[in-house]
Amino acid sequence: MFYALPKELVIKRKDYLEIPRNPYEALYTDKYDYLINDDVFLQLIWESYAWSIWQFILVPRRDGYGNIPGKWTDYSGDFPLWRLCFVIQNYFRKKFEYEMEWSFQKLFMMPKEMQIPWLTYQQFSNLIGNLTDMIVAEQNWQPMIDEVWKNRQMEDYSELKSTYKRDFINKWYCS
Repeated sequence: MFYALPKELVIKRKDYLEIPRNPYEALYTDKYDYLINDDVFLQLIWESYAWSIWQFILVPRRDGYGNIPGKWTDYSGDFPLWRLCFVIQNYFRKKFEYEMEWSFQKLFMMPKEMQIPWLTYQQFSNLIGNLTDMIVAEQNWQPMIDEVWKNRQMEDYSELKSTYKRDFINKWYCS
């Protein structure tokens, strides 16, 4: 899933730009182990995908369906739609591995000289948008999303001074 991220998201953790776009070099040397084996690596991937998925969750609006209003920081990490963004990632992985054949195993089988190009932000956005729509439809989650949205609680919103969202992401990863 790392190799599908665009540079614009990876640059938020600049050290990870050092990981070569040649999987052979990254996987068959110890040079990058300190980056790949760090929990921050997984956090970068999980948070990048969750934030991206969030952009494509559709909720009922007066004029039909639309994106979740406001900024993502307006919502607590415990908001069920935030949790759904993390759950959807498991389905992404299955799609990557079984339908798109972008499996970890494929990385081991790539030619030594092959470089994986960066996806553009637009390509990544298209991928996330299409997969999110597909998974929500396949799992028939839109009725659940509608109910969650219609029944929001005060606890679903962040206070400006709250650090719960940041803590939630770490707790979610560790649990």
